[in-house]
Amino acid sequence: MPFPAEPVPDGALFAPHHFLYPLYLVLLCSARKWDLYPRDEPLLVTGSALLGLFGWVHLWRYYPVAGATTCLLAVCGVLVGAAVTTRYGRRYRATVGVLALASLDDAVSHAFGVWTPLDWLWGLALALP
Repeated sequence: MPFPAEPVPDGALFAPHHFLYPLYLVLLCSARKWDLYPRDEPLLVTGSALLGLFGWVHLWRYYPVAGATTCLLAVCGVLVGAAVTTRYGRRYRATVGVLALASLDDAVSHAFGVWTPLDWLWGLALALP
């Protein structure tokens, strides 16, 4: 089986994907916490989310292996950042962690071509009249 399973996810990178929207929300969560503590910003979470979006939007179409790998590693970076960033509280960590898992679900689906539960729910929601 080739990696990634889809050279362009669903044939359209900017179609509604549950990879993009959770990472946008991660950036929003990080922006809300940005200046709470001097010189202690959620850099790992924010940088990883930006890297994941860059991999999806700018790399995947032209360099599918690099794009898929970047997306997978970046979302793992968001998860690690959620686990180690203790300064902003449990709610921030839980929110970022859940959003990162939602993005990881879509990245795994498109990179490896496997069935994922959120991909099925996403498709079901889009099929509603």
